[in-house]
Amino acid sequence: MTSLRLISTACLLLMVAGLSGCGGGLDLTRWSASQSFRSFERTLEEPDRPALLPLESMLERAAKLSRKDPGQAVDLYLEVAERTVTQSVNKGDEARIYRHATGHALALMHPVSKRPAGRPSRYRVSYAKGESLYQPEQFDSITFADACKVDNADLKIQEGIGAPMIGRIEYSAGRKQANPFLHPVGIDAPATALVEFPSKGRACITLCNTGQSDQVWFRGAQRTLVTNFTTPLIASMVQQQTKRLGWRGVRRPAEFMDEMGLYSIELIDPTKIPVVFTHGLGSRPATWLMPYNALLAEKWFRENYQVFGFYYPTGLPPMYPAAGLRQGLEEMHRELQHRGAGKNVDRAVLVGHSMGGLITSFQIRDFRGTSDQLFNMPIEKLPISDRSRQAMTTMLEKAPPHFVKRVVFIATPHRGSDIADNWIGHFVSWLVQVPRDLLTLQIPEVARSLTALGRELAGGTDPLDGVARLKPGNPLLSFTLKQPVARGITYHSIIGDQGKGGGTKRGDEPESSDGVVPYWSSHLDGAASEKIVSSDHSAHNHPEAIVELKRILQLHLK
Repeated sequence: MTSLRLISTACLLLMVAGLSGCGGGLDLTRWSASQSFRSFERTLEEPDRPALLPLESMLERAAKLSRKDPGQAVDLYLEVAERTVTQSVNKGDEARIYRHATGHALALMHPVSKRPAGRPSRYRVSYAKGESLYQPEQFDSITFADACKVDNADLKIQEGIGAPMIGRIEYSAGRKQANPFLHPVGIDAPATALVEFPSKGRACITLCNTGQSDQVWFRGAQRTLVTNFTTPLIASMVQQQTKRLGWRGVRRPAEFMDEMGLYSIELIDPTKIPVVFTHGLGSRPATWLMPYNALLAEKWFRENYQVFGFYYPTGLPPMYPAAGLRQGLEEMHRELQHRGAGKNVDRAVLVGHSMGGLITSFQIRDFRGTSDQLFNMPIEKLPISDRSRQAMTTMLEKAPPHFVKRVVFIATPHRGSDIADNWIGHFVSWLVQVPRDLLTLQIPEVARSLTALGRELAGGTDPLDGVARLKPGNPLLSFTLKQPVARGITYHSIIGDQGKGGGTKRGDEPESSDGVVPYWSSHLDGAASEKIVSSDHSAHNHPEAIVELKRILQLHLK
């Protein structure tokens, strides 16, 4: 039994590796104040060292005191910040010292885990208020981004004034009610801290919401804020990664049915265009790290778009996550409207990778009227579970979301993948434990309620899981492609070509493939554009694909 379990796991991982396109693991290390200081000290310019030694000495002492006497450490950090505040708008070492001192002072003043907050004795601290400013009570913890080391990611930092911070918002039932799209692991929001000293013994902290604006009025002029876009993003993704939702969602989808849903990766803003990303088989929203990172570093993107990710256990039959995404999109639209959304709420963009592209395709095709072709009776009279009935009603009797205007398919097997039909695919499909109430279409009583077309689409004796439904020639895929795309929706394709050059002259050759999905499966007639990149199945992470995604999203703004 143990050997069979090991073989089963190995086969599952092989399958998932082929179809998910998910990158390597993420890592984030939070340095101690002393580690942060040593790293920072090495970056100071040698010619200026003599003049900076007193400040360095104070920073070193503050770092050593940060655990045993955080209040005294904050006093020292604020004193250093006060001594360098006039140079904080420049590019010299004094400005960087100000940044280091400000970041550590704020992190110590805010309660973190069970460590008491640092309460300064020599300074009376207040926080500036404003529309694009945070208040410290909005966060469960505040971390200095420079005191975090990240691996396996391209660090995106916009240079400017202040100290880049990470504001941690933990999940709670109350916060979920206030933000229905709060991820179960919470959100890590980018922020930038500034501190001024209006009078002796007073320190005023400005905690800027860089998701709304990267500009601030500071020391008599409009200035650009420093912003670290990558580290807060990775902090959230690491939290998601620890749940190991990906391959377990293939093997045991029932365990994660309740977690299926649409989540925001940032604080929602009703004025911005929603962009919804859907991952592939065996994956999770964290697979979009590289595109997220590249997009959020662009000012035009931050000013106009907000990011949502859809999670679903990928072993489910495609109809169920498709219905879940539809429900999530409708809830998103209602919530943004409730918050006073303008016209941008009706300009949503969907982006799907691999199997996520198929789930996305369900959203834009009009299936109304097809239930009569599939069943001998109305859906409400079918002898199926309430969950199955709800999914079928959602997808077969409701119009596509009118607020979706553009779609990007990346490495999507519209006509299936050969890997799902080889021995690994068959074995993995056998391993998948689809929830029993979703298997009802295989029950003879239900089969008798189906038309000949309905029985064909149900797959006869074939399993219903997501892996089996990716076989080439699967009638459900063909049926989906026959349904019309809703009017007013523009769609694009990004296709990987592994080792075939990726050019348009070779991309349409029959053997062209990303190693998992062949060109004949990922190509769609009627696409507004088709970009072929020299990539394996992880095409969503390819630099050329990300550039193309940027182009499409910029085009959408016109």
